[in-house]
Amino acid sequence: MISNLEFLYHTKRFSETYIPMHQHSCYELVYYQSGSGTTCLAEIDYRYDPNTFTLIRPGTWHDERHTVDTDVLFIGFQIHNPSFQLSDGMLVETPDYKIKGLLHNIHVEFQNKRPHYHLQLDLLLSTLIIELKRMQHLSESNAKDDKLIYVRNYINEHFKQKLHIETLASMADYSYDRFRHLFKETYGVSPGEYILSKRIKHASELLRHTHISITSIALECGFSTDAQFCTLFKRELGQTPRTYRNLKSVIS
Repeated sequence: MISNLEFLYHTKRFSETYIPMHQHSCYELVYYQSGSGTTCLAEIDYRYDPNTFTLIRPGTWHDERHTVDTDVLFIGFQIHNPSFQLSDGMLVETPDYKIKGLLHNIHVEFQNKRPHYHLQLDLLLSTLIIELKRMQHLSESNAKDDKLIYVRNYINEHFKQKLHIETLASMADYSYDRFRHLFKETYGVSPGEYILSKRIKHASELLRHTHISITSIALECGFSTDAQFCTLFKRELGQTPRTYRNLKSVIS
């Protein structure tokens, strides 16, 4: 058994109702079936709408402010398996209303108390926690992807300038090592390799389509010196910039 139920109840909160800051000794899931308002959770303000819900860890201070009449389902539970611990936050219901369906089944089982209902509650609650864990993992993955996409787009716009990996990591709110690991895991190359590939590609286009000097191209593409440019260009494409231009140029 990875969890056990502590409490479960459904209620209506009327408009302009305020529930002051409080905390619980167990996890709490607050499912907003209708209405709108705000909740402050771990000093972060969230807006709730129908079919959104908050996950609240034991000991986390939180409140509720209901703008309009709101139907709310509260469920409190303990999690005994450390690998299934959940994070504070607000989530949006899945397109198939899986969480709402599980909560409904738990509520019905809890009310009817048919033979062996406690075993069924354990099963349903464990399924709920697994789904919540999956949702949070997906949400965290999407957040990670959004940060990396932002940095990649920044590189695409600024690769001609001097870029520092430490600065890019800070932009994504990661440590230097974590950023390099996630970037390579996502895009197949390190941040430095990605920047270099953008510079080499741009340089090759300039070599093919313009008469700009190699020194000017080196500076235009973000290389410190033309010597560095020539060394890296040959390493990546197997030819010096001058040889590449002579063979690939499309202008006379």
